[in-house]
Amino acid sequence: PMKSLNDICLSYEQQMMHGSLFEYLLQRYFYPVVAIFGILGNILNLTVLLNKNMRSRANTFLSMLAFADIIFLTLLFPNVLANYSVFTFNISFRWLYFHTKMHLISLANWCSAIAIWCVILVCTDRLIGIRNPLYVRGGWGRGRMPALLASVIAITGSITAYQHVEYDCLVRSYCNETQLYSRCMPINNDGSWFGNKTNPYSEGFRTFVNYSTLLYVFSMIIFPIVLLTILNVMLLCALRQRHQQFGSMGNSISEKRDHSAFAKTEHRVTLTVTCIVTMFTLTNGPSALWHLIKTAYQLDILYPSVSYNVTMLCSTLVICGKASNFIVFCLGSKHFRLRLMKLAQKKVHKKMAAVAAAAATTTERSYIRSCSLGRKVLLITSERRPLTAVNTPSTPPLFNRERRTSSLPRQLNLIQLEDGACAKKCGSTRDLR
Repeated sequence: PMKSLNDICLSYEQQMMHGSLFEYLLQRYFYPVVAIFGILGNILNLTVLLNKNMRSRANTFLSMLAFADIIFLTLLFPNVLANYSVFTFNISFRWLYFHTKMHLISLANWCSAIAIWCVILVCTDRLIGIRNPLYVRGGWGRGRMPALLASVIAITGSITAYQHVEYDCLVRSYCNETQLYSRCMPINNDGSWFGNKTNPYSEGFRTFVNYSTLLYVFSMIIFPIVLLTILNVMLLCALRQRHQQFGSMGNSISEKRDHSAFAKTEHRVTLTVTCIVTMFTLTNGPSALWHLIKTAYQLDILYPSVSYNVTMLCSTLVICGKASNFIVFCLGSKHFRLRLMKLAQKKVHKKMAAVAAAAATTTERSYIRSCSLGRKVLLITSERRPLTAVNTPSTPPLFNRERRTSSLPRQLNLIQLEDGACAKKCGSTRDLR
């Protein structure tokens, strides 16, 4: 009965929000470092890729990939925080986490789907460009690229939207409403339900979830990985063929001038894209393969603990792949490294110039060190006549000198001096020199 549940207090282990010790170690120690490194690295990627001199179709797709990876890595932090005791036993955090966990997972899968199709687009663009140089030099219409990216976002979002309702999570309070516990069950479960009841969802809705799951697995996991593998092999073959064309290029100086610069740029970009696609395939391929194996042999039912740990291992590879793009860019592209260093130097010089200007402005302002108690009003004028002090017992030597230069501003500054205070707006030291 619900009345007896409020009197039960959960133990320390029962309130833990990790499925295994392996997951606890990953979430607590490994994922935070990888996520922070990946977010900072992708921000640096965007700094270079969004530069005006770097704009191209391939870089636009790579920028979209970086945005998707940043959001994906950011969505890891609620799961990471759930494994720290300060959040684990906080009832407000537990309530928010239990009610948003499945939605965060769905959003993360959406970002992952966007990323994989961005990689497919950039790989296809490079493959067409290396085979047809006129395609690379030609431009797209203004609305073509935004329409393509919007289509990728919309289609992947519609395919992954079912995951928001794929599970039904029950949240209950214990120990006089000082503890919260949650358990989630899949909607398409044909077995027992909460409280030994039957599944309240209709057969049609469960069929919809089943078909949506199959569509997601095929269109966002299996087919993209297979397609990427094929495209990557074709890209490597085209890259090798282009390298042979470089070797067989004639010795004519005019011929080399016509083809060398453009061909080398395309070769460099294609090599970088190949590295990115290869890394993406190696880190996401095991997850797709394991998903097929555990679904075909029902390993979640037969060996739940082993299946859970292997799934966590595959997910770790995916996370590492999303955080490794910055390393791939730096190692695979000398142009990217030079551009990044140039932008960094420009930012540093701009900051140093701003600091130097602020320091110069500060030193130019005069500061009157002390004021006698009898001074009330100080009148400063700079119209090529001796400076005078009004209502003061004595005039300092500084104000008795006649000003001969015409560089002083012709303005009248009236400063009210309080007892024991110091003047704040008396012009610059150059004015009082």
